[in-house]
Formats: sequence, structure tokens, C-alpha cells
Amino acid sequence: MGKKGIKIRYLILVLLGLVVLGVSRPYNPPKEQLGELSAPDKVAGTPGEPEVLEVSGTPAESGPQIQEAKLVPPAVTVEEKKVRRGDTLYDILRAKGLPDSLIIAISDRKVEGITVSRLVVGRSYRLYSQDGRTTEYQYEPDGEKVLRILFNVDPPVLSADPIPYDIFRVPVSGIIKDSLFGAVDAINEKPVLAMDLADLFAWQVDFFRDLRTGDSFTVLVDKYYRDGKFVRYGDILAARFVNNGKIHTGILFTPTGGRGDYFDETGGSLRKQFLKSPLRFRRISSGFSRRRLHPVTGKVTAHLGIDYAASIGTPVMSIGDGKVLFKKHDSVNGRIVKIRHNGTYSTAYAHMNSFAKGVGKGSKVRQGQIIGYVGRSGRVTGPHLHFAMYRNGKYVDPRRISVPRATSIPVGDRLAFDQKVKEIALLLDGGPREQVAKNGIITDVVR
Repeated sequence: MGKKGIKIRYLILVLLGLVVLGVSRPYNPPKEQLGELSAPDKVAGTPGEPEVLEVSGTPAESGPQIQEAKLVPPAVTVEEKKVRRGDTLYDILRAKGLPDSLIIAISDRKVEGITVSRLVVGRSYRLYSQDGRTTEYQYEPDGEKVLRILFNVDPPVLSADPIPYDIFRVPVSGIIKDSLFGAVDAINEKPVLAMDLADLFAWQVDFFRDLRTGDSFTVLVDKYYRDGKFVRYGDILAARFVNNGKIHTGILFTPTGGRGDYFDETGGSLRKQFLKSPLRFRRISSGFSRRRLHPVTGKVTAHLGIDYAASIGTPVMSIGDGKVLFKKHDSVNGRIVKIRHNGTYSTAYAHMNSFAKGVGKGSKVRQGQIIGYVGRSGRVTGPHLHFAMYRNGKYVDPRRISVPRATSIPVGDRLAFDQKVKEIALLLDGGPREQVAKNGIITDVVR
């Protein structure tokens, strides 16, 4: 082989060596292609190994594949239990491993009037845990708010938040066959709605004596739901009750600077000075009479009041605002309370089983306030309430007196009230409604 052949073979070997070196050398892209990494974007690797950054994007064909980082937080577990007799907040939280000092520090706190450590038997509470640590405690002291304590921050955060209800404003209608309770049950509503309706028209209708078959009612009321389940009713916003052909209408309205009350379409208050009776539902076992054969003594004497037969423990209400003249117990009347309502009228409630808390001589009471409970104390043959009324110190038949109404709509609120009357009439008549969501609350309103 000549010198020319040797040179050609040498050049070929040099070229092959350069190719091998180019394949084995690592690829270092220019800095501007990846960009500088800020400190938070860097993920620390194993000591001695290069740091690796995983970001989202489509991998380039000529470069290494880059995949999306997925950080999965620990699962949250929830325990829901009911408060049992003897349970305390300390025991509940201590069982979850929280330190004594922390539990004691929060137990004395109050949040929007709610005492953190106070528990009611039967109420629900929830404990949230994550990665084996208790992160939150929830407790509902009533149907309005939920108490929250967050333990995943230092110091713990306490709050009282409104319960997130779904509220539907709906008209509910029924027809009386035998009783108001039966009519409400027939349309799959709860007994409390019947009681609220009876309270609304307590001054216009005696729901024991005045009801007739075929009487009807329509109620506009808020129905509260939570997680798709009915919880309770709100205030009755308006109602219409047809009793023996006579139409009674009640509309809830709050005058400027006043409190909510029920008025008829003309603006007159439904609330009169006195309730028609001191019990919600009852049977008159003995009426007002100047001559009656006494069931115990067997003598003909005057019965200057009304006896309402009711089961022991039935709440007894004051028929009007007033001041307690006395509360006592004697052998004839048993446990008795007498109330002065104004300069003209007073009432007495006898044979009670017990007195309500806070009722005593000189205490003020409101119309409809519970003052005691039906019993059989004193000279009686069975459980009942003896109710007496006095006008200028003399006995009168409560069923025969005419009492004035409470205040009517103020002149300054008349336009607003008249507009509400039109809206309510449309709803009670089954007019159009639309569903509106606001702050997570759903309600039906007039268009």
C-alpha cells in the first residue's frame, strides 16, 4: 500500500473517533432554553444527586421527557357522634390526643354568645382528622349556628357560622275533615305547622270549638332543608284560613322601628289584647256558670271560670301581657297564678302541676308566655286548668267579653305594607314564582 492509501485510512479512523466522542458526550442545552429556576420551584433531591424539577408540558422529541408533579394530600376522616349524658368537651378532645392546656384554654371561651364547653345531650358533633391528627371540631348548639374550632393553626381559631340551609318558600294548602292536625298530616306536613297556624289565628278562631268540616287553609312558609332532608319550618309569612265561610288573612310585617307581627289586609293587627284561651288545644269540661253541681262536694255552687281538660304537663300560657300579682299553693286551688294585665282586667290559672321557671310575684309576663303546666293539684277529680277572668275586680265569662285589637300599621309604613299585601295575595292564590339562589340560600319569591 502506498503513502496515499495510508493517509486515507488515517483520516477515516480520525473521523470515526470524532463520531464516537459526539455520541457519548452529554447534551447540555443552552441556559436560555430552560430558564433560571427560582428557589420555590426547585425540588431537593437525594444528597449527591442532581436536583430534579418536574413541570407540566409536552415533552420535546429531542430532549428528556418532563412529567407533571402530583402531590396528594392525606385523606380527611370525619367522625359524627351525638352528645351522651355525662360527656364533656374535655373528655371528647382529650380522647383525640389534644393537650390538656389547649383544651382548658378554649373551654372558657365564648363565641357570639355560645359557651364553647357547653354541650346538650342529643346534639351532634363532628371531629375531622388528617394524617392521624385532629384538625377541626364542629358542634351545633341550636338549629341556627355551628361552632367551629380549627386545630391545624396556632393558636386555634374559633368561630360560629350560620348553618348552610337550602330554604324553599312554598304555599301549603289543606282542607279540614276532623281536626287541624289531621288536615296538616294529610298533606304530609309536620304537626308543628298546625300549632303555628293555630297560634297565628288564636284571636280569630277557636280551633277546638269553631272548626267545621270543609274549612280550609293556605300557608306561605319557609321550609329549611339540609343535605336534601327537611329540617324545620321558618316563620309563617302569610296565611289564609276559611272558617265556616269567613275568610281570615294574616300577613307578617315589621313596622319601622318595631317588631314583626301579623296584620290583616286592611292593616289591622290580628293580635288582640288577650288570647282566646290559655291552652293551645284543649276541651272545655266545665263552663262559666252561676249555679253548678260541684263534682267533689256535691253542692250547687257558682263556677266562676272555665275548666279546660288537658293532660298533665300541658303548657299554660298567659293570655296577655301583665304582671304577676301572686303565685301560691292552697288546698282548694292547688298551684295558682294571678296576673294583672292592666287597670281593668286580671286573670287566674289554678290546679297547675308546676310553675314555669322565672314566674313569681312581681315578674312581668308576655302574651303567650308559658307560666305553668296543667296538673291536678287542689280540690279536683282529674287533671285540668281552671281559668278565671276579672274585670274591675269582678268575675266575668271570658268567652263573652269583647277585647280591643293591638296597634295597626303606622301611617309611614302604609305604602310598603300595601305593596306586600299585593305580593302575598298572588302567592296565596297560587301565582307565578321563580327560584332564586342568594348566598347559598334558595327561596321562592313572587315575580
